[in-house]
Amino acid sequence: MIMLASVVPYGGNAVRYALEKEKAKMVKVNHMPEGLDPTAIWYMMKHHCQLHQQDRTVGRKLERFMAQFVISPSKEEAANFTMNDWANLGDESLEMMDSIGLIPKGMEKEVKTNFCNSMNVSGLHSDSKSGTLHLHMDCCRVDLDGNTNDVHDLHIRAMMAAEIINMRHGWKQPKEIRDMRKAEIADFCEYTLQKMQEFDIDFYFKMLRMKGYEVTPRYDKSKKLVGYTIGKNASVFKASEIGRRYMVSQLEATWKKFHPKPTQVKVKPVSSAVMPSSRPIRPSSQTTISTQPKVQPKVQPKSMPSFTIFNIDTPLGNKAVKIPNSVKDIFPNEAQIPEGNDTATIENVAHVAMLLFVGYIDAATSMSESCGGGGGSAPESGWGKKDDEDERAFARRCLQMAHSMCKPKPVRRSYHR
Repeated sequence: MIMLASVVPYGGNAVRYALEKEKAKMVKVNHMPEGLDPTAIWYMMKHHCQLHQQDRTVGRKLERFMAQFVISPSKEEAANFTMNDWANLGDESLEMMDSIGLIPKGMEKEVKTNFCNSMNVSGLHSDSKSGTLHLHMDCCRVDLDGNTNDVHDLHIRAMMAAEIINMRHGWKQPKEIRDMRKAEIADFCEYTLQKMQEFDIDFYFKMLRMKGYEVTPRYDKSKKLVGYTIGKNASVFKASEIGRRYMVSQLEATWKKFHPKPTQVKVKPVSSAVMPSSRPIRPSSQTTISTQPKVQPKVQPKSMPSFTIFNIDTPLGNKAVKIPNSVKDIFPNEAQIPEGNDTATIENVAHVAMLLFVGYIDAATSMSESCGGGGGSAPESGWGKKDDEDERAFARRCLQMAHSMCKPKPVRRSYHR
């Protein structure tokens, strides 16, 4: 099971998405009356936060009123879950979050949250293609006692809570999955170097990409290759994490270890004395040697795959995205983080664009929101590649839309006398 956490300023949109998305089912409402529509739920949380604003004696004015959680067990882990089981998993997740104490940077005392005693609502979502189920939870930032839930390192608290729950239920830990992927990549890097007849780092990168890995070279100011990263299923590793021998500075030496040069043994020539033969020499018949070159059979080139499949983890589950090789380098190389978004990474923006490229609009929207987006425009109905549009041009248009979707929502400030 994985658990994602973020603080959102666009609470109304978050509640509507959690409860009104296609095929969404309300699981549980805590500390609020039953039967409220999403807009009423949001206004109730917002009014509660503003009511206790005057009680805040330290820190700046509270502007983000909601914390959002996405709880996503695997298909096997949630195979026989009932609605009551989902409700219990949501309560258990908040209980674990509240039990974790952290000392935020710049503070001296341990700080805990109190989401169990806060207004919250949860909705169950089902991925339209894979059918994977996951839980969306929206919680009020201010608890029923008027205390503000601290959201420093909220994503770290969520990961720690997921690890405790996985251990309790005997589920796979995210770290175990990451270590398994890292070992898998290391094995294939070694296999690739063993099969290379001569060292060529561009061919090395090409072989890794053909396997389905995302390879992003890193250059310094003088355009010299100084490193690279390898991605697999949204887990990205530096070359040094895979193994020191796979770093750029050590890669050729590693290849040479797999291809040692054979030692040449010098053999002294044996001088043989030529003795005259007493036998008569017969004239040898001349054989005609054909001067025409032999016709070599044509070797058919091996067919190279024209697509690469990327497995992307999203709040709606894992998505297998099939990207043409002619455009796949555009996404990691040209993606940019929107200004003001401290949560998103280059990989997040590139993955949102890839999901848009293959038409996973819901997954792209959910992923952009989970990494701090929501302030830009979203795709309109009928999104897709135009008939007269080149694939590379469409890929760049997807990147522009992903950049817009990952923009943080602007904070509107009112003037005070």
